[in-house]
Amino acid sequence: MHLPKAIFRSYDIRGIYPSELNEIYAEHIGKALGTLLRQKNLKNVVVGRDDRVSSPALQKHFISGLLATGCNVTDIGITLTPVIHFLTFSKKFDAGVNVTASHNPKDYNGFRLDYAQAQPLYGNDLQELYKLTNSEHYAVGKGALTQKDLAGTYINFIQKSFILKKRPKVIIDCGSGATSIIAPRIFRELGCEIIPVYCNYDGNFSHGVPDPEDKLFMHDLSEKVREHSADIGFAFDTDGDRFGVVDEQGTIYDNDKLLLLFAEDILKKEKGTVVCDVKCSTVASDLVKAFGGTPKVIKTGHPFFVEEMKRGALLGIEFSGHAYFADKYFGYDDGIYAACRVLEILDNATFPLSVLMQKYPKRYHTAEVKIDCHDSQKFSIVEKIKSLVQEAPEFLNVLDIDGVKVQVSKTGWFLIRASNTSPYLSIRIEGETQKEISFLVQQVSELLRAFKLNTQNLRKAQVYFS
Repeated sequence: MHLPKAIFRSYDIRGIYPSELNEIYAEHIGKALGTLLRQKNLKNVVVGRDDRVSSPALQKHFISGLLATGCNVTDIGITLTPVIHFLTFSKKFDAGVNVTASHNPKDYNGFRLDYAQAQPLYGNDLQELYKLTNSEHYAVGKGALTQKDLAGTYINFIQKSFILKKRPKVIIDCGSGATSIIAPRIFRELGCEIIPVYCNYDGNFSHGVPDPEDKLFMHDLSEKVREHSADIGFAFDTDGDRFGVVDEQGTIYDNDKLLLLFAEDILKKEKGTVVCDVKCSTVASDLVKAFGGTPKVIKTGHPFFVEEMKRGALLGIEFSGHAYFADKYFGYDDGIYAACRVLEILDNATFPLSVLMQKYPKRYHTAEVKIDCHDSQKFSIVEKIKSLVQEAPEFLNVLDIDGVKVQVSKTGWFLIRASNTSPYLSIRIEGETQKEISFLVQQVSELLRAFKLNTQNLRKAQVYFS
């Protein structure tokens, strides 16, 4: 069976349904994973799914593939990726899988895969799965299937981890994703007054795919917070591993700004390493040092952050909305848990979130700007851009651990990197003034136009000051 190689990405399997990923392919992927696990003397797997229209069929055939290799499967139905991670810690599962395409459009789907203790299955192991689907040299056996709701285990853990003295009014926007039932329940049981927004399953995402990095998605939440005079608003992505925050005034915060809030709180109690990805503001590293911590900039991506957490980092933040806590948690990204950490900080504070955030330095910046670029070209184009900027004497510094991040001045920089999950280049720009931003946009546009890429999104990108 020759599956599209492009769906086996850096740290997950993801493609368009049904042209790139369908039920037949899902069964072969299940057989390949089962074979890989059996080769390692592993066999007990927990499998869940998000609420996309295609997820039930893909999950069913994927499970059939696993069972055919002799793996035992526990099907937990609609769930969150962090719940899968949690169960690989709290239960005796050798592996965990969630059928999801996260923030991708509704016609996408995919698989997120863990070993025990949320150790990511990625890189060479994903390529091994691809090779097994080509050879079809699968293990043969007869596994057992169990269907069980295990969400209560996760909910109980969260409840015991947080005790709130106050009763905040909280807007919860789940965008009709898989968090729609579990998130409101958790916050209610923590004593919050909840106003739910789009907290119903809708695999067609009638109001748009839930994505906290999308300013339009967050704008709806901002309006609801102001309308209801709420204390705070939280939004979650389709599979619950990312979150977004709006304060009581309706201000939307990028995740690299929330890093400052979390880092200051954690580093008061324990000194250690705080990790962020290359998309994050350079302000982050400066302030982590000021708080007594050790900043570290790494590649974007779940596996790389989990590795850093296992090495002893206390906190990890990706600009796109992932937050990793290892000071009192397991070191993987969990949107609901991260939101609870914000509530915990506010519960112990005299002032609302808007006041707490005022003391941190602000910069002009773009959100992540996506420039369409075919999967077959995006990495080679970034490599060519890297060569161009490294040879240019006018740049102060070039960081090439993940794409290319170019420091143009003390305060101004731009980032060009290839997305690991979708067919686009990711652009970020930050500067001290609007004038500096305009200059950087022009520089990046010229670099991209040399490769005949459409830079309209970049030239029209909204600039924020936060």
